[in-house]
Amino acid sequence: MYTLYYSPGVCSMSVHVTLEELGLEFDAKKVDITKGEHKEPEYLKINPRGQVGALQTPGGLISENAAMIVYLNDEHDGDLIPHAGYARAQALQWLMYANATLHPSYAKAKVAMSDGVPDAVVTSACDGVQKQWDLVEKQLEESGGPFLMGEHFGPGDIYCAVIANWQFIAHLPKFGEKTKAFLKAVTARPSFQTVLEREGVEYKAV
Repeated sequence: MYTLYYSPGVCSMSVHVTLEELGLEFDAKKVDITKGEHKEPEYLKINPRGQVGALQTPGGLISENAAMIVYLNDEHDGDLIPHAGYARAQALQWLMYANATLHPSYAKAKVAMSDGVPDAVVTSACDGVQKQWDLVEKQLEESGGPFLMGEHFGPGDIYCAVIANWQFIAHLPKFGEKTKAFLKAVTARPSFQTVLEREGVEYKAV
């Protein structure tokens, strides 16, 4: 049995969807970061880093979303990430892209929106987000879709779809037609719909 500590709509949603996609039994415990619950002593005893999500496993706590996803897939022989070879590398590449490139581009744009930051800096940061989605559009064109790896549905698809719904930056990205179709395909999956309902999140990206 697993316990997922999540906050609605944030990157932990990618792990939440993964758990559903793999058909695993788990408890989902809400930690509302908008209320600072991730900094309260009770949660810091669970995860001293104060990060959400966090996954309690039989072997111990895992606190990085990408690591949780890889662990769950491999531990349960899932097909989100192929077992070996180039296909596995591609699945991991797009998971890490979402985690280490797309996600930070949003974080940079959010920081740029602080009071007193020049408009040009804000625009540049938001343009950085747009650049990443343009790359996704190109990848979908090359793969033939509907997913980043073509017909294979992987964790990068889940993570990117979660991030696409973040609407806190000044200039929201414009998604290409293939990206819109991609987001609709990912979010239409029963696993994603279940998590949206459980977390109380409205999907507004498309």
